[in-house]
Amino acid sequence: MDETFLYEYADTGRFRVAVCYPNSYHTGMSNLGFHNLFHRVSSFPGIRTVRFFLERNGKLFSPDKHYSHKRDMFKGREPSLQGFDGIFFTVSFELDYINILRMLALSFIPLLVEERGGNKPFVLTGGITVSANPEILSVFSDVVFVGDMEENLEKILGLLLESSFIPSGPLRDHLLLMDGVFMDGLKDSGVKRAVSFSVESPAHTVVLTRNTEFADRFLIEITRGCRNSCTFCMARCTGSPIRMIPESSVLESTGRAQHHVKRVGLVGPVLTDHTQLSSIVRGINDMGMSVSFSSLRADHFTKEVAELLKCNKQKTLTFAPETGEDGLRRKIGKDLTNVQLFEAVILALEYGIKHFRYYFMYGLPWEKDEDIKAIIELVKETLVLFDRSGCSLHLSINPFVPKKGTPLDARQLYPVNYYSRVKQFLEDELKKMKNVTARFESLRMLFTQALLSTGNRETGLLLYKTFMKNNLQAFTRFGENMLSGEGGIT
Repeated sequence: MDETFLYEYADTGRFRVAVCYPNSYHTGMSNLGFHNLFHRVSSFPGIRTVRFFLERNGKLFSPDKHYSHKRDMFKGREPSLQGFDGIFFTVSFELDYINILRMLALSFIPLLVEERGGNKPFVLTGGITVSANPEILSVFSDVVFVGDMEENLEKILGLLLESSFIPSGPLRDHLLLMDGVFMDGLKDSGVKRAVSFSVESPAHTVVLTRNTEFADRFLIEITRGCRNSCTFCMARCTGSPIRMIPESSVLESTGRAQHHVKRVGLVGPVLTDHTQLSSIVRGINDMGMSVSFSSLRADHFTKEVAELLKCNKQKTLTFAPETGEDGLRRKIGKDLTNVQLFEAVILALEYGIKHFRYYFMYGLPWEKDEDIKAIIELVKETLVLFDRSGCSLHLSINPFVPKKGTPLDARQLYPVNYYSRVKQFLEDELKKMKNVTARFESLRMLFTQALLSTGNRETGLLLYKTFMKNNLQAFTRFGENMLSGEGGIT
């Protein structure tokens, strides 16, 4: 495998844990949550760790099968999760819940906790989506971990080693004393989210590989949590309070990649929340590496930030106006105006930015036809600002999906034909414009995703029944009837 490990792991011990991402290697190795989980489990004494992914061809894949010191952990020709003491999943997207079931089924592991009857493997699931709503996956997982893994993961691993990874009443009792531990039979309102109030060790890339979206760069988080008031976003309810990674920790971790890559990607809900952003960037630059920035807030975009982008030769800038009109934006808690957005674009153009990306949503509560038309007008007004050749605008346009724990989690969705009509209108209008491209998320799984986002334990059992019958279409139909029909959410 063409991989570079930034840490040496002892890889000794009698217990075997599969760290899994329920999507492809290309996607999983671009995910900092996965890197963080793999690093922390691999660093724990007494545990041997391998990685597993579910590829687009429907087969399990483990890059570790190619390493001689790991091969004894694989029994057959096809990689399987069978025989591992623990199976740990980190999940970022609700639709990947289905892939968790697929990965277990491919390995002939009973899906429901009660079907495993207290036998191995011990299944632990975590990630941002389950931190918002742990109930659905609790019927498949011995533990769903809610919150920051740094807070109690090592304590959990210690208890698992003591119990030889065998689920039991005493183990359950000890685990339930910890913040962040959620088990089947509880209500999500009864779990206290695990919070690391001081994050000294940031999530960052620990295995470099060319086979990812970010193949040419080292990724590292510099902020966690968000102080903004967007009512549709999980970052506030699952990541608060706002925490800044110490500059020294960021630079120390980044230094490990200094001789392997020349570009560093900074990650965080709002990078400009970090009071030492400029100093961090200069420190990375002093190592001989350039910096790229994820999505930035247009109302936080200053000359200082623009100068950082220019010094690091960044030519593309991403903003998230979400809607085309100030009024609807205020209703969803997005404190941004079109004037502020245009001022940010003008400033960015002055500092050499030529390519822009906007994130939009449709299907929002309180949305009217005028709000959809306002998206087109906002794009047109942005193009007017492009007074030079070579500038472009790329749009990512997705339907709104309510998220559990947010102020909008109980909003009813529109009938399916509404989304199709809006999508067609936007596509037709945007095709008329030069220097504009757009990517629309498929509507095929909209109601499935919404149901997985806002559902409960019974939703998990319904997912199980339809999965076992190979009839996930029935799950989707239930979601559409439940979330947009007469008996839907209000």
